[in-house]
Amino acid sequence: MQYRKLPQGSEQISVIGLGLGIAEPGSDIEGIFSHALESGINFYDLCGAYEFIYPAVKHTLARQRNQVYTQMHFGAVYKNDAYAFTRNLKRVRETFLQKLDLTGLGYTDFGMLHCIDEMSDLKQVLEGGIYDFVLECKDKGLVHHLGFSTHNPQIADYLLDLGGFDLFMFSLNAAFDFRDRDLELAMGETAEREALYRKAAAKQVAISVMKPFAGGQLLDARRSPIGAALSVPQCLKYVLDRPAVITTVPGAARPEDIDDYLRLFDPAEDLDYAKALSHARPAQDLKRCIYCNHCAPCPKKLNVGLINKYFDLAKLGDELARAHYLNLEHHASECNDCGHCDKRCPFHTAQMERMHQIAAYFGV
Repeated sequence: MQYRKLPQGSEQISVIGLGLGIAEPGSDIEGIFSHALESGINFYDLCGAYEFIYPAVKHTLARQRNQVYTQMHFGAVYKNDAYAFTRNLKRVRETFLQKLDLTGLGYTDFGMLHCIDEMSDLKQVLEGGIYDFVLECKDKGLVHHLGFSTHNPQIADYLLDLGGFDLFMFSLNAAFDFRDRDLELAMGETAEREALYRKAAAKQVAISVMKPFAGGQLLDARRSPIGAALSVPQCLKYVLDRPAVITTVPGAARPEDIDDYLRLFDPAEDLDYAKALSHARPAQDLKRCIYCNHCAPCPKKLNVGLINKYFDLAKLGDELARAHYLNLEHHASECNDCGHCDKRCPFHTAQMERMHQIAAYFGV
């Protein structure tokens, strides 16, 4: 395992961390944690798709508390044992304190303002008491570092300027960042994303990476948004080469998944992702949404790129993406078929048709 130092701290964090978004009831979660610890993984994102993961933390990670670092999310809650999403301060407070007790951790290393993807959501978090509650927890020693998670580079940029954060969680992979002849394959312009990574590095704010495989799509050329497949080690190498990135947190549903990630350190592995990306087809041929939001602004205020992104991830089994879609201020069902997005899309995506499909899928 390799480790990187937190810029605004003394923590040495493993470049491969562990996420819990794909662990389902019946998964050997204690076995996953134990194998991760044995493999030198010391960074854990404790936002699981299901609530069953937390007692296992007490029997594994908590027993090595001084050797592990955790992210806990203020806004991730549970209903009927499954992940849910809230901005209700009372529920956020109760959930965090309950999970601290249930896990036996005593504190979390990183207290994350959870999944802020729209400016209206950011306003609610900053002014509705959640941000103040995280600061209160930091004063009490229940949180050691402030953090946030987002898919939106504009939100990240705003919070970097606000200051006080030591780390943020961001969706980053070769598909989202890929550029072909100045065409963008990302949520946010390629230049905007690159500037964000550089700004974070300059401000000494670390990035923990979610979605390093683009929901598994990058591993299969038939489903890859860029028409080319990368190996697991190549995906990991790509994200770890970005400025400010300190770790990435791929999910694990079984202990063997961790072994796949450890191939990053195998000298026999081909880590040349640039060579693989050179075979990507031209972006014009995709005819699918790649979340660039070139079609903005939508007259109905739909965030077309984000709606498509959550839809694509939900279809791959990401239950968190479903919850995030439902939390959006405007939904696909509000589309009035004006045709603005179809005319603006440089990749010839039938967005109006997509909006109806997405509305039917999510029921709103």
